[in-house]
Amino acid sequence: MPIITYICRRKGNIYYLKPGKPILKKQDTTILQYLKRNMKSESAKNILKTLLSLVLGLLIIWAMYRNSDLGELWDIIETANFGIIGVSLIFGLIGNILRGLRWELFVNSLGYHPPRASLINATLGNYAVNFLLPRAGDFWRCGVVSKYDKIPFAKTLETFLIDKIVDVIAGLSIIFISIILYIDFFISYLNNNPQFGDNIVNLLSSEWLYIILGLFVILILLYLVFLRKNPLMIKVRSFLLTVKHDLKLISSMKEKRRIIIYTILLWLCFYLYFYICFFSFDFTKELGPLAGLIVFAMTNIGISVPVQGGIGPWHFMVSSSLVILGVAENQSLAFAAAVFTIQSVWQILYGLYGVFAMPFVKREHTSGKVPDTETKII
Repeated sequence: MPIITYICRRKGNIYYLKPGKPILKKQDTTILQYLKRNMKSESAKNILKTLLSLVLGLLIIWAMYRNSDLGELWDIIETANFGIIGVSLIFGLIGNILRGLRWELFVNSLGYHPPRASLINATLGNYAVNFLLPRAGDFWRCGVVSKYDKIPFAKTLETFLIDKIVDVIAGLSIIFISIILYIDFFISYLNNNPQFGDNIVNLLSSEWLYIILGLFVILILLYLVFLRKNPLMIKVRSFLLTVKHDLKLISSMKEKRRIIIYTILLWLCFYLYFYICFFSFDFTKELGPLAGLIVFAMTNIGISVPVQGGIGPWHFMVSSSLVILGVAENQSLAFAAAVFTIQSVWQILYGLYGVFAMPFVKREHTSGKVPDTETKII
């Protein structure tokens, strides 16, 4: 006779694996909060990761600029029209405000209605925190909204991940469109940077790839045979089923058109945020919008590397792309250094505003709540 295990029965603030058997303490309103409570020992690891990622970024910067004449680079930067760069900063801020508005739609779809200013400030603050610890701003953004607006952390994290997936799809679409419109550029880029192609070939021919794939298959089989009834795995499945339930709510939302509009507008703003900077230097202002789109697409690859603010990889992708487009190496390095520095300072400034403004947002705590659910697995 099959055993029925209840994995998502909620009574007050306690979750139950089986009727009458609590798996979480009273203060743990979600499984993720239960996990967070046991992560204090990870602080040393986080510090080490921060230092390693920062060192990686600085090593890339050093490798790029070590043979350059810093005096010459500074002379090039001094020729820039900083007023034009200042205008571009407006679009960066607008883009992130639109990102906060889009996140609001996902949160509202689950029945929670925090103040709009709260979600926008959290989105802005995300970037300042990311400069301290790679990707930490993402969790801070979810946690601070959970704290001030009384929304379960799991719900803010779910909506953030969906919001992130939308951006990943949009970013990949921009890269794909760029490849179609300017295939010659990418062929030249791979020819000028053969290490990328060599790394792909080495990966596919590496025995470690197949060892890892084999271990992955073994882990799946072990899960199916032995670990299915493990308490930890039951907790994970409980959380995943909750996510599945929330995804159904989000997929049935009526604001899909607004999500598409916000996504198009915010990525247009980010493109202008970068492309307008071309007009601040004589050697880039004649490149045109398509060239701007190409280099912008390459920056998306650069910022995907988990280092603080994209330090290093962003510089490399921009400068190497500009060289292929005909810009002198020193000029491309000066452009990357100037634009990255100014934009980073701007992001930190409005990010700090978002961080310090969060406690002062007017809140009524009248957000809706999702009905309690009961899910069972046979």
